[in-house]
Order: sequence, then structure tokens, then C-alpha cells
Amino acid sequence: MKRYLNKLVFLGLALFMFGSCEKDEELTMLQPVHFTAAPVASHNNIVLEQENMDQAVLNISWPEVTYPIQAPVTYNLQFTRPADTVGVNGWANAINAEAGVDVLSKTFMGRDLNELAKDLGLEDDVEGEIAVRVQSYMDRRISSEPLIISVTPFTPEVATGEIYLPGAYQGWDPETAASIPAVENGIYRGYLNLPSQDALDFKITLDRNWTENYGHDGNGNLVFDGPNLSVPEPGFYEITVNFNTMTWTATKTSWGIIGTATEGGWDADTDMVFDSERQVWVYTGELQPGALKFRLNDSWEINYGSRNNEEGIAYLDDPGAHDVTEAGLYEVTFSIDPEDNTRAFYSIEPIVWGIIGDATAGGWDTDTPMTWNSDTGVWEVTADLTPGALKFRRNNDWSLNYGPRNNEDGILYLDDPGAHGIEEAGTYDITLTLNPEDPSTATYTVDRTTN
Repeated sequence: MKRYLNKLVFLGLALFMFGSCEKDEELTMLQPVHFTAAPVASHNNIVLEQENMDQAVLNISWPEVTYPIQAPVTYNLQFTRPADTVGVNGWANAINAEAGVDVLSKTFMGRDLNELAKDLGLEDDVEGEIAVRVQSYMDRRISSEPLIISVTPFTPEVATGEIYLPGAYQGWDPETAASIPAVENGIYRGYLNLPSQDALDFKITLDRNWTENYGHDGNGNLVFDGPNLSVPEPGFYEITVNFNTMTWTATKTSWGIIGTATEGGWDADTDMVFDSERQVWVYTGELQPGALKFRLNDSWEINYGSRNNEEGIAYLDDPGAHDVTEAGLYEVTFSIDPEDNTRAFYSIEPIVWGIIGDATAGGWDTDTPMTWNSDTGVWEVTADLTPGALKFRRNNDWSLNYGPRNNEDGILYLDDPGAHGIEEAGTYDITLTLNPEDPSTATYTVDRTTN
């Protein structure tokens, strides 16, 4: 009898739980959930052109979807061609754009909508239709009714040219000022080194003269012949100039190398400097056998690592590193791919500077190698010279060489045809000091030690 009563109790509990589950199911999955209205577009016919690439051209909004359970609701948008919205495979090839949690609208810039339209196969300068629907998700996915918009995409102009940044850092001379290249039509981006607290002002010129120059209006905008632009402290800055919106920005930036191949190991970056002539970041100095990676602003938030030693490409957030196999003096270069910022190009090359010319033992055919003095940061050589000319070049190649314009001031100029003249035969101590912050010049000495 007792066992019989226990069975009845168990059966009653089971029926109660089953009934509760049925009620819960009815409260959630069985209750209807839907959009109360179709999404609304701010514009139903959009013509894209260069002038609105950086402007908001479309906003899509929708009503809140109420689920039986109080919890965050995630929304996303789907885009496809109207013909692809019907049938068993309707919306199967749609492009998704996440809106966010409990967000009831999304805005699209001209550039983003243009790319989306092209991805859907719309032709340039031809009006085409795009179907848009909104999806919500909490315990199930709900789709809105579709909205049809017309979009006319186009191909943006190829960016060409450069602008110039004369300033106190170089004597306010547009002829020798740093330049930054066009990255899009009307938009320029590059780097500017401002090393001195007393020389932080600069301006923008369209040519290497003052005919058309730009300063600021006090509110972050550019104006013709306005007051000087300026940054708050010395450093390397990424400068962006947008003539489409007449605005500019300066972001302090520093790329460095890090790893067991560097002096700081994995604990501290070794800073690179920006070479405006080649538009690359450069480190020139000693490396040890070990691993080497690149990172931005002494932080792992943005870093690049290589997958092998051969291709010269580093990838964003890749755990790999370049393997330096021999100790020595190297030049390391780094530049982000302007077409794809998830990868960067780099090189790591051993460096040997030498002297060449008919004053040297090798004449104009063979370099006389110099020795790197790591204590002084100077290249040195003691050599027997005869009357004739003398120049400096790197790695037995004319692609990077220096020549002076006279025998007196001790200044060398990149790719200058000049040469130092040796008037008397004898033994000479010769030094070369490079300038990583301005590789267009270097300094040298040629001192006779014996008759």
C-alpha cells in the first residue's frame, strides 16, 4: 500500500511539472512575436558620389520587438536583391550588418553603402534596387517585412598627389617641407616628426610654395591662410587632412620593434623613426638572434607578426615573429599596406657602409668597408687614400649613397653627385654619422693621420 501511495505522489509531481513546462512553453515559444511595422528608410533613392562618401546617406529605423521574457534583444539588418527574397532559398545570400543590442536604428555612410551595393552586384552609375529587412533575436529569430530602396553606386576616383607641411621644425620652407600622400580623393594621410618643443607649429600648402596655404579657424576646421596649425607636444604624428570636409587631425604615433632580438626583449619597445622620403618606419641598429615583432604606441592592442622569414609580410595580431638568426647591425623597415590594414610590409637587412671612389683602394668598383662603433653610433674606417674623390654608399650598392657639396662643412646629402676631394696621399681616419630622423643628410669627417 505504501509503495502504491508513493507511485501516486510521484505521478502527481510529474503531471504538475509537465503542466508547468507546458505553461512556460506557452509563455515563450508559443506566444506570437513580430515586428509591429516595417522598417523605415530616411531616403528611398540614394545617388552615391565622391562628395557624399564621408557623409551619412541612409538611416534605417524599426519598431521595438517585444518578447515574452524581459531580456536584451539583438538586431541586425540584411541586404539582398529583391529577386533573391523569395522561394526556399530566399535571403540565403544576404549581406548582414549588425545593429547591436536594443538598438532601433542604424546609419550608413556613403562609402559603406557604396561598397555594399557593389558587393550585391549593382552597376556603376545605374540605379538598382536593394531589399532590406531587420531581424531580431532573443529566444528565436524574427524578421521584419522587407523595405525596397534604390541605390546608384559609383567608382571613387583614384587618389593621387601629395600636400606639404612646412613649419617651424624645418624653417618654414615649402621647398623642403615634409609631404603626405593622398589616400582617397581629397583626403591625405601621413606622418610628421616634430622633435622640438619650440617648433610645434606648421601649415598646409598645396604646392611647394605659399600661394595656397591653410591654417585653422579655432574649431578644428581648415581655412585659407589661417593661423598656424599646432600639436601639444613633440613626437611623431599621423596627420590626416580632409579637404572634402575641411578638417584635420593629428594623432601622436610611435611604431616600435619588440622581442628577444631587440635590446628591450619582450619588456620594452625599441622605437622606430619615420622616413618621409620612403614613407616607411625605420630602425637602424643592432639586433641579436631571436624573435622580432612590431607594435604601436608601446602596447599590444595593435601589433603585427610574420608567419615566416621569406615573404616580408606581417599580419595584424598574428602570434608569429620574424626570426633573426645572426647578431649584427640591421635596417628594419615597416609600413602598413594602404589597401589592407590587416597586413604590413617589412624588411630586415644587414647593413654595411663603405667608402668608394678613385681615392680608395677599390676605386669606383669596390667598396672599402667601414666598421660600426656601437658605443658612439658612428661608422669608422682607417684607410690609405690617394689623390681623388671619395663618397659613401651602403651594402656595395648605389641605391643608397651620400656625397658632400664641398670639403669644408662636413655635411653629406642623399644621392648627391658630389664627392670629397683628397689632395694628398696618406692614411686617413674617416667617420660617417647617419641621421635617422632626417635621412636626407648625414655628417662625416676625413682626417689625415700620417704623411
